[in-house]
Amino acid sequence: MIQSVKVKNLSLSKDNVRKSNRDAGIDTLAANIAAQGLLQNLVVTPLKKAGTFTVKAGGRRLRALQLLIQQGTLPADYTVPVLVLSDDDNAIEASLAENFQRVPMNPADECTAFNFLIQKGMTAEDVAKRQGVTTRFVEQRVRLAELAPPVFEALAAGEITLGVAQAYAVTTDVDRQSRVFAQMKTSYYGDNPDNIRRAILNGTVKANDAKARFVGREAYVAAGGRIEGDLFATEGDENWIDVDLIETLAASKLEAAAAELARDQGLAFVTPIAATHVPYDLERQLHEYHAPARALTEDETARVELLSAENDALIDELEQELPDGSTEAEAANARIEAIERELETIEDARHEIDPALKSQIGTFVYIGGDGQPRVHTRLFSEKPVVDPNAPPKESSGAAGDSDAGDGEQGAKLSATLIDELATQRRQILVAHVASDPTMALDLTIFLMAQNVVFEQAHIPNHSTLKSSAAGFPIFAFRDEGSMASQTIYDQRQKLDTSWAGLPTMTARFDAFRALDDEARGSWVAYSIARTFEPTLNVAEGYRSNGFHDHLGRLLDIQVENWWRPTAENFFGRVKKTVMLDALEEIGGPILRGRYKDAKKGDLAGTCASLCNGQGIVEAEIREKATAWLPEAMRFDGIEKPASTPMRSSFTDDETGKDSDEDEDDNLDADDDAATHDDDEKDLSQAA
Repeated sequence: MIQSVKVKNLSLSKDNVRKSNRDAGIDTLAANIAAQGLLQNLVVTPLKKAGTFTVKAGGRRLRALQLLIQQGTLPADYTVPVLVLSDDDNAIEASLAENFQRVPMNPADECTAFNFLIQKGMTAEDVAKRQGVTTRFVEQRVRLAELAPPVFEALAAGEITLGVAQAYAVTTDVDRQSRVFAQMKTSYYGDNPDNIRRAILNGTVKANDAKARFVGREAYVAAGGRIEGDLFATEGDENWIDVDLIETLAASKLEAAAAELARDQGLAFVTPIAATHVPYDLERQLHEYHAPARALTEDETARVELLSAENDALIDELEQELPDGSTEAEAANARIEAIERELETIEDARHEIDPALKSQIGTFVYIGGDGQPRVHTRLFSEKPVVDPNAPPKESSGAAGDSDAGDGEQGAKLSATLIDELATQRRQILVAHVASDPTMALDLTIFLMAQNVVFEQAHIPNHSTLKSSAAGFPIFAFRDEGSMASQTIYDQRQKLDTSWAGLPTMTARFDAFRALDDEARGSWVAYSIARTFEPTLNVAEGYRSNGFHDHLGRLLDIQVENWWRPTAENFFGRVKKTVMLDALEEIGGPILRGRYKDAKKGDLAGTCASLCNGQGIVEAEIREKATAWLPEAMRFDGIEKPASTPMRSSFTDDETGKDSDEDEDDNLDADDDAATHDDDEKDLSQAA
């Protein structure tokens, strides 16, 4: 029997079969009831107290009604229709039937219904308010309702999931949707949303792309550029459709910036590169020019000393006398900043290039990762730079005078004697350099830095010390888009090359030693770092190197901040068990079980989204997922002792003898001793 009962006289029965997720979506249901009224009665049984009832079916509706009364949306004595049952067994059966027999609405039907309301003239905001959902949810459903017919029909028939349909809906181009859908139907990974989204967006650019940011949204739209918002991604995310237009606008804007820079700086050329880095191949086609820094004048030197002394005095005052935040402290900090600017101006003046040379050199301008134009820090020329102010070279004398100096130098030395004398002098030089750590350190950094700067040229420095860049194991491997590669590129740009333009190694070395500690330290760090070969934290094999792992721990490297696993670079290229193990490590057996039956392609996309912070999971699981790394990428390896004992062979290295020639050790012992005595004698004489 149906009758009206006040909500305050109703209570939830403990026999209600729904025990889990009782409060899920109550706010949405309450908003819907407030807009539409209660569309379905509750099922109740009477309690002992007259006029009171317990709700056997409709517990969520009761909670929603109670919430509306609590919020003041409904009056305290609000009444609702109820079906009164006298038998508790019948009531439990009714509760079970209501919850068990309920069939979720097909997403396609939802989309059609929302679209119908919009077509009737309601706004998305009105529909959202009346249905108790967000405006964005309504917009998403309407977008799905406008899918290409074959895609929407597949959604209605249950042939594709809601996630797959959303992947097609990232563009409103129904023709493109249809073409991709036809391709994906026969593809092995055709039901993977990530693959579909990539295929749909192929040939589009994200709004946060460096070129898009450089061009600017306003200029792009003004030029007729089309933009589509991705309703199923982060709010505000956009796809710029006309890639050719972006390229044209970026090139035009960069060309104008290059022309202005060349005009203002008086350079022979400024080549615009519509990319986030200057390709190495382009640099190799040119001659790198390094302008030597001139010495400070007497006035500049005196001014630098005066400013440095004032700067030190102000710092002492700030540390010992002036309280933080005081007017005096703020004035001192302002003065320190002014001193730094003046010192920078003096330093920049040392690197000014003769206008006569500028007409032969140029550089590049490119787009930084932040979307701002950047000027390459190094200079180049198409031909070797000729200084017009340099004195002309003296012509050589007559052919008959070529041996004029032989009388003063004596007879020419034999090749054997030259080698012997050179060896003796080498020993003297080695002994002295080895006794001067400061000089040796400067020399080490200089030789490696020179190797970096003049990598494509042969400079006979008569030293075996090199810092050649390690090769990649994959031919033509490129990862310029990664944070690490961009950082390395920026580090190379910032190195001080003011010493490199001098004509001799002697002059370059003296100028290099004059650099401050930070500048020289940057050179040694860069030179050493680039020698590292690729290694991984694996159990064994050529790529295993526990020492690299040790360095990673000393540097406190957080790999998760620099590299994230995706379907392309990891998950799509490993076995399914590896992905499931990753899910278990992130969220335990429950998370693993949730996806154990997923197809490999879907699973790879799910893992990638989860590890990049895009999955809809609990906060604790999301935190673990965004920090998860495959074992091989972690710096957790421990170096193992060598399988065979290591031999120290300082003497062998010095004499050039093969350390394995044990049978000759006794024969050469006397000779080694004699050589050692001679070295000591030479060193004492030189001293």
